[in-house]
Amino acid sequence: MDSLKTLMDQKKYELIIKLTETSTTSSDLFYRISAFILLGKYEEALYVIQDHQKTLESNLPSLINAHINLLCALNRFDQAYTVLDYYSNLPYQSQVVEEILAKMPKVIEMEEKKVNTMRFYDDDAISKLLTSKVDDEVLMGLDIVKNRDVLLFINEINDILLKHPRETVKSYALMLLARKELDRNLAINKKGKVIPVNPKYIIPPFSGPIFNQVVYYFDHQIKDQTIAQTATQLLSQYCIYIYPDVLDNSSTLYSLAFYKIACDYANSPLDELELEELIESNQVDKSELDALILKIKEALEDF
Repeated sequence: MDSLKTLMDQKKYELIIKLTETSTTSSDLFYRISAFILLGKYEEALYVIQDHQKTLESNLPSLINAHINLLCALNRFDQAYTVLDYYSNLPYQSQVVEEILAKMPKVIEMEEKKVNTMRFYDDDAISKLLTSKVDDEVLMGLDIVKNRDVLLFINEINDILLKHPRETVKSYALMLLARKELDRNLAINKKGKVIPVNPKYIIPPFSGPIFNQVVYYFDHQIKDQTIAQTATQLLSQYCIYIYPDVLDNSSTLYSLAFYKIACDYANSPLDELELEELIESNQVDKSELDALILKIKEALEDF
């Protein structure tokens, strides 16, 4: 997994696809799916899901997101609703899965609406979306701009980066510019702190040694796969929320913090004795851990 993660960070998608041709593990298959998606090969990514459905269900949050978004990207909205019904009727759902399932009908509806109306949006209409007071309309505008010349809307996007009230919307705007590899000195206001950024050279949100070490901990140290999946999902949300900032504490602290939060989300809280043993064996400061947990929870509640 570590080598595939490195190759993903290096954008060697074709090599990942070649290396995972005979893979049967969930982690390898998700890298294969991601590589196909990033190359714009949506049908091939969908075939991976269809051929390995049961294996991929070991990481249900990631699977639901990938499957529904792929079907939407292929404009197969009726099938997306059918697939969503299937996932909704699976016997056990964690809180994270339930939250994903709850938001997916709106995602499908928005994607269908976007496809049906996108061709009618001229530049003025897109500008109105980007300057809307409704978050969903701003996000729709950013999504439409993916297929347009981003420089035509740079003033509106710059205003989002500096003035939009929601941190995640600002993060998504910056991620769009980063995907476009826009080489321009800009700034983003995160929690009142103005940060200079150049999207072309910015660090991706799901990368870096601390991130990799925390994910490795989830994959190798957490025995309950549902808790591990929940922890990974929450970590990803947190990384989007703080973007372009990166994880800036020890990987051990982040690992324990997200483990504790994931247990709470999954209604399987750690007992105090187990938590104390983890704190002692990992030689972390409990007050520092508590402060980090509070910081992460506040961010996730505001996501």
